Amino acid sequence: MSRPRHLHAALLAGAVALAAMPVGAQLSSAPTLPLGRTLDGILGRADPAINERGRFQVFRLDAKPGTRYSIVMRADDFDSFLSVARLVNGLTDYVASDDDGAGNSNARLRWGPKDAGTYYLVAQSLKADGTGAFTVRLDTLPTVIITPPRALALGAPMTGELTETDPAVDETGSFFDLYRITARKGQRLTIEMKSNELDSFVSIGRMIGDSLDVLETDDDGGGEKNARLRYTVKEDGTYIIRAQALDVSATGPYRISVSERVVRPAVIVNLASGVAVSGGISTEDAEADDGTLFDSYRITVRAGESVTITMRSTAVDSYLSLGQMIDGEFTKIAEDDDGAGGTNARIQHTFEQAGDYLIRASTVASGSTGAYTIRIDRAAGARPARRS
Repeated sequence: MSRPRHLHAALLAGAVALAAMPVGAQLSSAPTLPLGRTLDGILGRADPAINERGRFQVFRLDAKPGTRYSIVMRADDFDSFLSVARLVNGLTDYVASDDDGAGNSNARLRWGPKDAGTYYLVAQSLKADGTGAFTVRLDTLPTVIITPPRALALGAPMTGELTETDPAVDETGSFFDLYRITARKGQRLTIEMKSNELDSFVSIGRMIGDSLDVLETDDDGGGEKNARLRYTVKEDGTYIIRAQALDVSATGPYRISVSERVVRPAVIVNLASGVAVSGGISTEDAEADDGTLFDSYRITVRAGESVTITMRSTAVDSYLSLGQMIDGEFTKIAEDDDGAGGTNARIQHTFEQAGDYLIRASTVASGSTGAYTIRIDRAAGARPARRS
């Protein structure tokens, strides 16, 4: 699963206090950024630089609490970087930043001040050598409309649209909609979000107070701009699905659905030592939560026994996992995808406890199928444990 791209805001937000100069030197002469008008500017060699980035100019903004602002910086000759800051005890306190929220080399900040007062917009080149013409514009955004999560039923797709009146994720600024679904323990859900206009990003979690405790996320499991999230429900209750855009500035329509996956029972084969066994991953095999298909093998070992498990294939990229079933869930104790070189996997493991263990022969890529061989070798002198 991929993560959100706009890391600069996350890194600089949260009041990273830096020395006032050389920003402070420009504050007394900083022009006020007018609302609803585009200002033209030029970053030149005479402008100062700061924060290991490029040259900058400062604009003044008298902000009101409860108001949401959109600040856009556009430039063709260099990569734009926007920051909002204020003076606190003689230090420059950065409260928000962005470098590509308006696409390409353009920056956009959507920002709502917690306190009234004078703030300063730092219009800057992201790279040290950036110079050239730019524009900067300040607008207000519509008031956020908070709506309760919509009920989403299994097998009943719904359409939605992300707009600038939607709330935004604190960490990234991405707009989102919420949905709710009631699920029971053990259900295997597939959540899909599809859109032609935005890069989909979907999460599932549970509400703790006013915050969403995210359990799983996905942004590209459905290919292209579509998200597909597979999740096995851990306990009965109401779950919240958050549909958002991966990009901070994206808005547009989408389609979301939840379905229940039918799980095929895994056929478990006892694996003898010292013999390569032929197998094949097929669409008729059991499916893991991540969408990969697998075959299951059982081995019985003594405490302290060491084994080597090797999976070889020229048709698929092999993936081995070793574990036990605990409370109905496969719990891994070891895994490997390339320990035998190339597309071949190998696990070498010493067992602390005697008992039955399961080996899953699978693939790195979801949905891959093809032939393979699997073999287990026990350390010299070891005898297979007897199953009771």
